[in-house]
Amino acid sequence: MKKNYLLLLILFCSISPLEAQKRFIRIYDQQGQMIAKGDFTATTDTSIVLQAHKTQLEIPLRNIGTIKTKRTFAHAIAIGATIGVVSGGLLGLASGQANEDVYGSLGYESSPGDDVAAGALIGLATGAVVGTIISVAQNRSTIVINGNTTDWQLKRKILDQWH
Repeated sequence: MKKNYLLLLILFCSISPLEAQKRFIRIYDQQGQMIAKGDFTATTDTSIVLQAHKTQLEIPLRNIGTIKTKRTFAHAIAIGATIGVVSGGLLGLASGQANEDVYGSLGYESSPGDDVAAGALIGLATGAVVGTIISVAQNRSTIVINGNTTDWQLKRKILDQWH
């Protein structure tokens, strides 16, 4: 039984790198409101093309104020915390055992549910810390366009180098 949980944990850890090749960007208008987000596909002389939820979006240059690369700071923290809760809970379940007197004469009763909760709590904290470190280490950049064709032609090369 413990072997199955370990294999499941290894499977969870190996799935996330499969989607790592996509380049996520967020596009804001001149007032700072987000108008689109998705995976970068291509640029043209007058627009940028994104892939969002299996739909291609073409955003005209005149609507673009700024382009921000990567996801928000909290995204990596949430992903790390989620992975930590799941893996910590599974490890707590795999290592837990119903034993009434684990700590000698202290009278502490441990149940599998307590072990799962403790593992999930430790995993949550560890995953959030790892997510914070990843967020700090990511090199996010903001490309200011403000609908200007001249700026777009110069800064378009930055996005084209990604693809």
